[in-house]
Amino acid sequence: MSAVPIARWRCPPQIVLVGVDFGDASARAVALAGVVASAFHARLRALHAERFEPPPYFTVEQIERLEAERRTAQARAADQLVAFAAEASACTVEPAIADEPPVEALLEAAAAADLIVLGTHGRRGPGRWWLGSVAERVVGAAPIPVLVTRAATAPPQEVFERIAIVRDAGDASAATRAYAEQLAAIAGGVVTDGGVVAQCDAGALQQASLVVVATSRDRLSGGVADSVARLLGACQRPVLFIPEG
Repeated sequence: MSAVPIARWRCPPQIVLVGVDFGDASARAVALAGVVASAFHARLRALHAERFEPPPYFTVEQIERLEAERRTAQARAADQLVAFAAEASACTVEPAIADEPPVEALLEAAAAADLIVLGTHGRRGPGRWWLGSVAERVVGAAPIPVLVTRAATAPPQEVFERIAIVRDAGDASAATRAYAEQLAAIAGGVVTDGGVVAQCDAGALQQASLVVVATSRDRLSGGVADSVARLLGACQRPVLFIPEG
């Protein structure tokens, strides 16, 4: 696979993209995305993706009928998406329905966004499955920052009160620190340095309300590095992955 250059993402973000599957975790993602979008007067786009694939044995007439039903269902889904987002955030959303797998849809939409926010149903544990398959693949390939969260009920603004930056190697870039500081300013919060992943105390991360992971690795290499996955395996906090060039 040929190398793909890291896109230039804007800080603060001007377009926030949130993936929605209508579950509790994606409701939390909408709430966090709404806080960020409102704070920076950014546009908020909500995307729901679901692939439509008629069985191969269907006739042309059956496929045409299903296509008509699909278009009707997509229109209903757009209305449902707006209603769902309105329950989680007061921020106005731009709804989008994609007829393709979620990962592909999110990565395509990322080309016109500055931040992706996703909910995850991943289980706790030492492995990379903390993220869930969709979130991990998006984090591994997206050229822009990706914020991943589990379901939660605490006020979403509190997420930005105590931000800890960790990195897979070297020092976090000035751009990553600026991003973390911009987010902390939303809640009048603070930013601390958690150090390099290999030396970071996983227990200390529980004192943070948001963990920022600055990574300089090749983000097309297959997902989250093992060292990062191990560190975050027991972490219940939302995590923002920031790609560094």
